[in-house]
Amino acid sequence: MFFGGGGAGPPAPPRGRGRGPMTREEAQRLREEELAGQGHGKDCFIIPQANLDRFLPDGVTLPREPRKSNNLINILEVDDPKIIVSFHLMGQLHPLNSMLENPMVNSLDVHFNLSRNLLKCAQDLSAGEGYIFKNLEKDADYPYINYYVINKPREEAGQFYTNNKMASHEALNASKLGYSLAHSMDLYDEVATIARPPVDPAHKRPTTDYTGYIICIYQVFKGDDGEKFERNWLYWTGARMLYKNLPRNVGLKRLTLHKSATGPNVNYILLVECSHFLDNINQAANLLPVLRARICGYTGIFRIVESF
Repeated sequence: MFFGGGGAGPPAPPRGRGRGPMTREEAQRLREEELAGQGHGKDCFIIPQANLDRFLPDGVTLPREPRKSNNLINILEVDDPKIIVSFHLMGQLHPLNSMLENPMVNSLDVHFNLSRNLLKCAQDLSAGEGYIFKNLEKDADYPYINYYVINKPREEAGQFYTNNKMASHEALNASKLGYSLAHSMDLYDEVATIARPPVDPAHKRPTTDYTGYIICIYQVFKGDDGEKFERNWLYWTGARMLYKNLPRNVGLKRLTLHKSATGPNVNYILLVECSHFLDNINQAANLLPVLRARICGYTGIFRIVESF
């Protein structure tokens, strides 16, 4: 279901590595085209109908006649893309025996190779898309996050999750690896999205080589995820502040809230995609201290380093 507000962008590129990185001049020209087209469409709220009662923002009401042209919010019903995603959050590697640690080995290189192997495993298990997010900050709590898109019915997605989790635990077995790390993997539903047209909810491939992400992670106990709490998600996630204050040059494309469907606690992950984040990173990063000052959850900035 879509709800209205302002912007346009380029279509997603084809899969694969058909061309090299864009030059800075090409990126600037693409950005100018995006800005010029932002008056032609409305930004959209995308909320699955089953989640309307919980994630339609507090204070927003649906119009009685959805197709009237003067409505503040325009509504369009679309087919449910039936997307379930999985995030594998991985903390820092710690050697089991620091006395025997090889000083010539970079633990981040070891971690990246592990993430690549886990990505290949998920691909072999028939995930639709897969990405490795690399943290752009030094000594980050989550150096890498693996993200999988599962275009399958919920039962089959559950089987993928079970098999992938077993394979991941085997790959990250501390006694075999020589390193320990805290990690968690869960299935997530996309419960609410703010997207800038053109909108394709079913695919997550970035539209430019300069795409970057702000990822915010929150956790609450089961039972604390009440309707009033969730209807105020724009505020406690920082989504409203980011939407209103991210510089236009950063190229906000979509802002998606995910809620965990597995695990003992309730996790929320806010994924903010910006098509020109990396070539305007200083402007974008200015908002991070404001997000972190709330002492609420985890916030980091990432880019994609591997995908299928």
